Amino acid sequence: MPDKPNYVEIKPKSRVELEESLASTDLNGICNALYSAAQHEPDWRWSQAQCLRMLRHESSLVRSTALIALGEIALFRRNLDLNLVLPEIKRFASDPALGPYAEDALRVEETTSEPPKFIKPSTT
Repeated sequence: MPDKPNYVEIKPKSRVELEESLASTDLNGICNALYSAAQHEPDWRWSQAQCLRMLRHESSLVRSTALIALGEIALFRRNLDLNLVLPEIKRFASDPALGPYAEDALRVEETTSEPPKFIKPSTT
């Protein structure tokens, strides 16, 4: 019987902690900060900007996490700026390693009786 994946609770971090982690060279710290920002940071636009910035990181681990975190912003914050995010996600669609993460970021998950409003276009 295969092992079950371990659930890891993502703890909230202060903005200062997030900024310090995102500026570090610790790949796991950067990834944890992206997940924390996506799930807990009240300013979804700030979190979205950090994910978009990390899509240019040299590490594929960080880039894949940024793609996943963009989907989490949509699910947890129920907002995402389509005008900014969609072209960036689509850049990775044909990438053999990151394409599946891009697809997941675009997929609407119907995990509740009311589907999330996955992506809202910018109103500004």
